[in-house]
Amino acid sequence: MILKLFGHKAFYGYEVHKALAIEGVELEISRLYRVLNEMRKEELLKSRWTKSRLGPKKRMYQLSEKGKAALHEIFLDAIRTVHSFYGLYLQSLTPKINVFAQLFQLLTNKLQDDETIVFISMDFTPMHEMIIQRLHNQVPHGKIVLVKPLSVAVDLNLDNLLFLDGFYNDIPLKDDYANCMIVIDLPSQKYLERTLKEWHRVLKPNGSLAILTPTILLTQYEDPLTIGDFIEKHEHETREKGEHVNKHILEQQMKTYFKKLEEKTLVHMTILRVSEPIQ
Repeated sequence: MILKLFGHKAFYGYEVHKALAIEGVELEISRLYRVLNEMRKEELLKSRWTKSRLGPKKRMYQLSEKGKAALHEIFLDAIRTVHSFYGLYLQSLTPKINVFAQLFQLLTNKLQDDETIVFISMDFTPMHEMIIQRLHNQVPHGKIVLVKPLSVAVDLNLDNLLFLDGFYNDIPLKDDYANCMIVIDLPSQKYLERTLKEWHRVLKPNGSLAILTPTILLTQYEDPLTIGDFIEKHEHETREKGEHVNKHILEQQMKTYFKKLEEKTLVHMTILRVSEPIQ
């Protein structure tokens, strides 16, 4: 509570006592100072003595770098909690307005039940699992290849699901392998051209590519962010799951490898779908 109440501001012990009282936390002042001293010993706080016009010197506290990191982790935990409940809310919507159903339809448009799908992600979340489960049902006679880093563990047992260790720009598959490729998020902009070339290589001549990415990674917002964009911004930029990519540059590079480009935005997510690879 102390970390959240005072953030990056300097404060005195009696100010903490007053702020906690406002929050309904009654605490003996002696116990509070023991807590502040423990936080200082744990290097969550740093302190200095300041002069007082009346009476003795007073100790002023401030978050240390370790304290700021602990506060930021509290912030990220809160974001993850909100994101989880938001995802459950979206899944609970009726089929007519269910965002996930619409996203899945856009990702898998025109897929046949015996096709080969390459699914690329640098992370694995409940949303990713849900998409793969639906793909499993969509292509019962086909094959799904999940390409991910070695460090990402996935506990998913489906008869037509294969696992490969790889990255956006390093896919250990032969040329003309996939009918469809689904990519979650985007690589760094400096690797875009190399990455698109790799995706183009793996796709069959009539294949398609669908990229699902938070809109915040494609758009520089000047206005206040919606709650969905705010969550995605901090989850991706702070956790380095993605970084901002110039949308115009991305679209131009995609057009050098594919003839057809479609774009659709749903809530805080954008789908870029390309087809008809240029040979």
